[in-house]
Amino acid sequence: MNKLKYTIICAMTLGLFGYSQTNNLTSSPYSLFGLGVESNSGTGRNSGLGKTGISLDATYGLNLYNPSSVATLRPDEFFLDVGGSAELVSFSGSDTDDYQSTYNFTNVSVGFNSDGKYGLAFTLKPSTSVGYSLIGLQSNVEGSSDEFVTNIEGSGGLNEIRLDYGRTYFNNLNVGIKASYLFGKIEESESILTTNSFLEVNEVNYYRGAQLGLGVQYNLLDKHAFGFTIDFPTVLKGTKDVVIGKYSNLAYTLLEETEDEEIDSFDMPLKLGFGYSTKIKNLMLTADYTKNLWSATNQSDAIGDYVDQNIYGFGASYSVDPKSFKYWKRVDFRMGLNYNSGYLMVDDTKIDTYAASIGLGLPLGKRSLLNISYTLGKKGTTESILIKEYVNTLNINISLSDLWFQQRKYN
Repeated sequence: MNKLKYTIICAMTLGLFGYSQTNNLTSSPYSLFGLGVESNSGTGRNSGLGKTGISLDATYGLNLYNPSSVATLRPDEFFLDVGGSAELVSFSGSDTDDYQSTYNFTNVSVGFNSDGKYGLAFTLKPSTSVGYSLIGLQSNVEGSSDEFVTNIEGSGGLNEIRLDYGRTYFNNLNVGIKASYLFGKIEESESILTTNSFLEVNEVNYYRGAQLGLGVQYNLLDKHAFGFTIDFPTVLKGTKDVVIGKYSNLAYTLLEETEDEEIDSFDMPLKLGFGYSTKIKNLMLTADYTKNLWSATNQSDAIGDYVDQNIYGFGASYSVDPKSFKYWKRVDFRMGLNYNSGYLMVDDTKIDTYAASIGLGLPLGKRSLLNISYTLGKKGTTESILIKEYVNTLNINISLSDLWFQQRKYN
């Protein structure tokens, strides 16, 4: 039976890996900047709690917001967590209004606790996502009255393979470490149309690099929980492939082709996170603060500058009686608020995001859950050259629990 479970998990992992490499997880024009927009992926209940979780344990499933939380999985417990996300985004600007929808898998995670000694989790998920289109940009040929039209499309993003390890000390202190490998490609296709010819430029940028992080959780009087995380800065190495071709009089001419050309590395910043949660009977309140020190990377985008990023999250969950035999008394009701200052300054304006979420944790057994959340977010502004986005996000996440590794007993 265990071999069958392992086979299913491996097949799902490989399938989701393929999706993460080929499908866009965003339609945001802001994914034009840097390595794209930060992924919406997550596990379990976090999406319904305003993206908080630095101080939360693994009572309701795997928690990727703090690697030390895997230490709180029950002895011999095995978790499989699979998530999906759908987005409907409305755009508004000085001269545009549009709607776009995207959907895809957002994560696959497996975790277990070996005989209560330590917790271990393996995750594959998107880290950033790119999906933008700039259609019908008109310009004049220099020194002439002739016009040409440019169309630009971008896709891809980075993926993250991640290993979390956590142990418990003194019964109330959890310590964890995570090791991540970031990799992926960002494709940009540019076509330039004139009255007599068609120029096509295809550029694919590849990035890769490793990153380490630490996490700590401390429980006080079984009522208050504190959490701290740190992701150390790292450098992602990059290369690019470029193909430039021209169509004229129905004939194609290859003008340039290069492979594995080195490009500027991309610096990932130092990230610090602080979390607190408390329980009041069956009500849980949680709050997180994260600071990403982008300004210390001393890098800039062609259109904007990188600035320090501040993220505030607040969440609450309530269940009537988690131990009841009645189904709806065990349902976990959730809500949350989140503010993200953004890490890009464009035309002296920060691209920030406000979001509110609601969610449900529907029991599928003693420890398994179907997690559903809806988030409404507002990103950007219509000032200057910027675009305002209203993002409707539906997250569906299945967290399945089972007891493994136990020896069978015979009378």
